[in-house]
Amino acid sequence: MFSTIFATARQGLATQARRVEAAAQTIASAGATPPASEAQSTPNAPSPSSAPVRIGALPVGDSGDSIERAMVTLVEAQRAYRANALVIKTATEMFDGLLNAVDHSNHNK
Repeated sequence: MFSTIFATARQGLATQARRVEAAAQTIASAGATPPASEAQSTPNAPSPSSAPVRIGALPVGDSGDSIERAMVTLVEAQRAYRANALVIKTATEMFDGLLNAVDHSNHNK
């Protein structure tokens, strides 16, 4: 019984890790451009591809929608990952309690 619980929770953790990776890829591939005021190059300024990303610099339109979906996925995955971790913690506590109860009953005989 406990092995099934642990296996299911472990599979849930792996699934959420894959969702996080996919969301991170979506966000990274969408790219960002610096604000227009920083887009003009100066001799010592970093190239636009290496310029720091600022709030409001994320693309809009279709890629903006995909970023929003990816951010929602990250939050969902975080909560699901936490829930699966709590399942493992609770099952471990239950298993430890069972082992302690069996151990104490063996000492009382």
